[in-house]
Amino acid sequence: MQITKISIKNFRRLKDITIDFCEKTTLFVGANNSGKTSAMDALRKFLIKGDKNGFVYNDIPVTNRVEINNLGENWVLAESDLQLWLDIFPTMDVWLNVKENEYHYVSSIIPTLEWNGGDLGLRLALLPKDIHKLREAYTNSYNKARNTEKSNENSKVNLFPNNLGDFIARYIGQYFELKSFILDPSKINVQQTTDFSNECIDKNPLSSIIKIDMITAQRGLSDADSTNDVVSLSGQLRTYYDKHLDVEKNTSPEDLETLFALSEAKKAFNGTLKIKFESSLDELSQLGFPGISDPKITIEANLQEKTAFQHESAVIYSLSDEDKDLRLPEKYNGLGYQNLIAIAFKLMSFRDDRIHKGKAKSEDSSEIIAPLHLVLLEEPEAHLHVQVQQVLIKKAYEILTNDKILQEENFHTQLIVSTHSSHIAKEMSFSNIRYFRRERVSNNTPISFSEVINLTDTFGEDKNTEKFVQRYLSVLHCDLFFADAVIFVEGTSENVLVPYFIRSNSEYNDLDSRYVTILPVGGSHSHRFKPLIEKIGIYTLVITDIDTAKQELRKNKNGKDKTVTFSTQPVKEQSIITSNSSIAEWGITEKEYDKLLKLSFDSKVFAGDTIRIAYQTPQEITVNGEEYKALAATFEDSLVYANMDIIKNLGDIGITKKLKADLNKASGDEICKSVYNTIHNNKDSKNDKVSFALDMIYADSLKVPNYIAEGLNWLQDKLKRKDSEVKDDGK
Repeated sequence: MQITKISIKNFRRLKDITIDFCEKTTLFVGANNSGKTSAMDALRKFLIKGDKNGFVYNDIPVTNRVEINNLGENWVLAESDLQLWLDIFPTMDVWLNVKENEYHYVSSIIPTLEWNGGDLGLRLALLPKDIHKLREAYTNSYNKARNTEKSNENSKVNLFPNNLGDFIARYIGQYFELKSFILDPSKINVQQTTDFSNECIDKNPLSSIIKIDMITAQRGLSDADSTNDVVSLSGQLRTYYDKHLDVEKNTSPEDLETLFALSEAKKAFNGTLKIKFESSLDELSQLGFPGISDPKITIEANLQEKTAFQHESAVIYSLSDEDKDLRLPEKYNGLGYQNLIAIAFKLMSFRDDRIHKGKAKSEDSSEIIAPLHLVLLEEPEAHLHVQVQQVLIKKAYEILTNDKILQEENFHTQLIVSTHSSHIAKEMSFSNIRYFRRERVSNNTPISFSEVINLTDTFGEDKNTEKFVQRYLSVLHCDLFFADAVIFVEGTSENVLVPYFIRSNSEYNDLDSRYVTILPVGGSHSHRFKPLIEKIGIYTLVITDIDTAKQELRKNKNGKDKTVTFSTQPVKEQSIITSNSSIAEWGITEKEYDKLLKLSFDSKVFAGDTIRIAYQTPQEITVNGEEYKALAATFEDSLVYANMDIIKNLGDIGITKKLKADLNKASGDEICKSVYNTIHNNKDSKNDKVSFALDMIYADSLKVPNYIAEGLNWLQDKLKRKDSEVKDDGK
């Protein structure tokens, strides 16, 4: 048995989403405020039995509150109108895939007697406990408030409640509860209306089928001077001991020796206490206590095995195997290790609680093992070093299932992890990742809600491309899934200087304050990311080189004609093409250089206005007092033309000396020809041009090449709009 998917409606920014669950581990990723926390909280509130942090009014989307108030103004008593509440209040559809031999677990929620295994669905909905009592309580309270206000014509006070939403916000826990309804498995892939006749007797029948545990992001880690024991290992050990190891619960033969040792230790300790407190008790008796009728004071130690964990040094860290004095209490260990230990031990405790391991098994032998264990792990990366994050995510599921009992066919575990860590994300395949993104605001959606993207089939049948992208992201620890935007650049020079352009130029202050990831990918490979980028819908700027080239027919060694492509200086009307795959594959199908130069701004933007290509365009320079449009083939050429005055005043380092001479040529044509040859046609051109570009970072007031400036301005404008569109409606 396993959960195949859940659908959440009307919960904070989750207006209407569906999340497909993986068989083992499902990873929630996405930028800040994209809905990951809302999804984890929804799972907790809908599924964890007796959750202390129940539903509150702010769990309802703000866009629904007008409808709630309308219900208060136009109240209808008919029971069928519960559907109106379902359209406004939070609901969750849970779909299970159940094997035929697991019938006994789900007998209370099967839709018909003809069901023989497969899909089962249950709708959990936050609804009024008794709609008549709710209406009566609200109308009485509302009418009383209005009458009181009218009794004093000069009063400007608005008494509670002003409307139905006001009333529900205060009394949601008193008048609302979760109700459950059986869904039709034949309609698993369509929107279903609720059949109120299929309401379950048990408010949440899943509580007997699924054991749900959660480790929240707020784990209360403390420093060495704190007394917080929320996640201390000694505290966890004490809890674990009480449930599974306590010798005083259902004592077994192997516990007798332990109890005898404790008894002897208690006698010895009590004898010592009597001697040490004798003088103090005699002194107390001189004050008239104890008197004739007062009880006599006797000091004895309540020495129990479990008290071993009730002090800060119950768990210590040994710094040396040889010197036993080199030890420290657990709270003096680093926060990273505290967090790792806390998470790992929690997972072990969840697992052992599920199977009633040790003493817990004998406390209630009638309790069955839940066939499905759902564990929610929120932001496990806190305080953890990169390698520790990677190890944890790879081992977490293994810890949860590390018991022979759980290897049986009918016991299944599913782990849901939300994270902001690219190091955790890279350890998962695309099929495990669910990407949360904010929908763009439109006339139909005035507030940004979330949608969830399943990345399983992002690359379709192209497994080689999927493998390349997966491995590339793994190598770079890319934070693509957590950024507001991404900039693809081609090489080392751009990877260093594009961030510098953004940081050092006040024109891009807004862009510098956004979460933008810069991803260096060669021009022959960046287009491979296209399916992923288009699927997740992230704003993307592709900064690439136009790489001018010519093609000729030449004879090969066998005398046959062969088309040869070779680099050439960019010149108009010379049958020049681009040899860069990014330009052709990212959406611009044109390859002719002259036509590429004439493309409009809008022709370089595609995929719903979310992706823009930026390549070299004519850069205006001044030669002998006249304006000239210089043509560049690569980033380095453009950098030269944008910063001619700076280069002329640089020292004679590397190719700078040659470039200074090039820029003193008599005409623009001569300058462009000389600059191209210096950068591209010398024996060390590859190394020299990178060194030159990196040396330029030391120059003051470095100017941005025009094609890059155009792209950065476009991206900044998009993120500004996105910022103004997205309104806070929960996490």
